[in-house]
Amino acid sequence: MKLDEILEKIEEFFGFIPEIFKILEYEPQILKVYYDKMENILSNDTLPLVTKELIGVGAAAALGSEHCLKTHIKVAKRLGASDDEILLAILIGASMAESTALSKSLRTFKEEIL
Repeated sequence: MKLDEILEKIEEFFGFIPEIFKILEYEPQILKVYYDKMENILSNDTLPLVTKELIGVGAAAALGSEHCLKTHIKVAKRLGASDDEILLAILIGASMAESTALSKSLRTFKEEIL
């Protein structure tokens, strides 16, 4: 697939071209590999596409990635996710991030204090 075809597909999916793809455009081979990976994940029928986007929402929330969160919320809405589903995905992702911080910190506390 040619670079312009890849960018067209990206814009069709997201409704715009996210910044990471704009930057990767300067390295067409890397963009193609990244696109192919994402295309393979998203085209797998194991989970509905809206569920995959909700996972993206939760992951973006967990990572604190505001730009990714905004992007995946827009796509999830376009795919039919409800506001309640999006909020739940954010809460689950944020809870996982909190659990990770607590898990690491409390293990250190246990080793150093208890």
